[in-house]
Amino acid sequence: MIISKIIKFVKNNYFLSDIEKQLYISFSIKSDINNSSKKSVTKKILVQTVEDHFYFGLFGAIISSMNKENNIYVEQYVPRNLTLGSSKNIYTAIKSFIFYNKFFDQKWIKLYSAYANNVAYRHTQFTGLRELLFLFKAYNIWKNIITKEDLLKLKIDSIYAGDLIYDSYLRFKPAPTVDIKDIYLLNIIFQSIKNIYLADQYIKNKKPDILMNSYSTYIQHGIPVRVALSYGVKVYTFGNYQTLFKKLSLTDFYHTASFSKYKTDFSLLENQELKLEQARTLLELRLKGKIDQSVSYMKESAYVIKDKLDNNLQGSIILFLHDFFDSPHVYGSMIFNDFLEWVEETIKFVTNSNIDFYIKPHPNQLPESNDVVNDLKNKYPNVKFISSKITNKQLVDAGISLGVSVYGTVAHELTYLNIPVILCGNNPHSSYNFCYEAKNKSEYFNFLRDFKDLKVSDEAKTQVESFVYMHNKNYFNEQSNILNNIIQLRKFDRINSYSEAEEFYNKMTSIADLMQSKMLSN
Repeated sequence: MIISKIIKFVKNNYFLSDIEKQLYISFSIKSDINNSSKKSVTKKILVQTVEDHFYFGLFGAIISSMNKENNIYVEQYVPRNLTLGSSKNIYTAIKSFIFYNKFFDQKWIKLYSAYANNVAYRHTQFTGLRELLFLFKAYNIWKNIITKEDLLKLKIDSIYAGDLIYDSYLRFKPAPTVDIKDIYLLNIIFQSIKNIYLADQYIKNKKPDILMNSYSTYIQHGIPVRVALSYGVKVYTFGNYQTLFKKLSLTDFYHTASFSKYKTDFSLLENQELKLEQARTLLELRLKGKIDQSVSYMKESAYVIKDKLDNNLQGSIILFLHDFFDSPHVYGSMIFNDFLEWVEETIKFVTNSNIDFYIKPHPNQLPESNDVVNDLKNKYPNVKFISSKITNKQLVDAGISLGVSVYGTVAHELTYLNIPVILCGNNPHSSYNFCYEAKNKSEYFNFLRDFKDLKVSDEAKTQVESFVYMHNKNYFNEQSNILNNIIQLRKFDRINSYSEAEEFYNKMTSIADLMQSKMLSN
């Protein structure tokens, strides 16, 4: 039984399946690229080898479209370097070493070679005696980190990496907060130094024009992005649901949608009443349980009734939890170091202040996050939890007085239902003032203490509609069809049949020309 499982694992993860061989053929433009490379190269492109059929197809279709009018040369970099849970015990460490190694990468390198001429570098490649220098440097950094704040401020060779290291620790340890004395943190710092060196050497010497990445979170995604930006490379990410792609910059290197000018940009638009009406329709449908495009990552709606609410919530505060492992710094800074610190400090404050409150877990959290919730229940037995299956509309109807989040969508949804919300980190709503966004802990706790004085302003509903339009504006314009197609294509992270492969190829290539033209004109 064990042997058969191992054989199946090796077959699925070390070798191309018949369907993947077909995808390789379908997306293969290698011969065209090889022929064009004999001429003058007009575009050098570096792509991330994402272990996901969606990104393989997306990058391939865009590159194929670019190659029609440009002499392009493509190389791939292999981002894998951290394995989820490998530091738990000796068994997981050995398992990670045996199964997740350079041989594991070969399958995906082969697939991406359909359109990539060469491998630029791998995060796990051996760098000789430099490994010792990296380790020595990492140790000196690690031993001088006294607080979590020190870690979050960390720069390595002028590249800001503290937030990436922090979030990588949470996700891959996995743990809900960072233990700065944990040797696994030393390992992540070591790998970050190595990632910076490899990206720097490649970009400095090969000078790519464009980097195409899935995300910009965690060290395997974020470090190549930030190094590339430091050299003036055009960097595009494709990981958010609001845009076809995002061109990053040194002042905005997050793959999430740019939100700092939402309010100002809306004020410059024509036909504002029509746009507010479009947003109003979207909101009303969402509050009835429909999953719209901007929250299509949700497995289930937060507004479909699945459970009965028996609690008397009149006048209560609700803490809306986040997934504890899902890159808390994806929008930038927050006034707490991570979600666990936020929850625990909030619990202590509202308990000591005799404020009636409940906690609602995130409805789409990872299993590990559910374990953290159970730990919180054991640690704070007097704290009242509400089922994640209870809808936010049920909470409003039950008479809650306030919602509290770091940066969740609940902020504009509850405000629209006339419930004030406190936030405590950079978030997509930040250019508006319909929420109470705390700038520091003192202001946050003052908001909580005086929560009965917090009101939803008369113009808040219109502001929410303005925000919803701006955050989803591409679903209301000529890009809506292509964005909807991309959302549908995201389900093809693993393609399991020839019919799926054919559908995937046809849809992906049909949108590639528009995407690449917008990228090159951006």
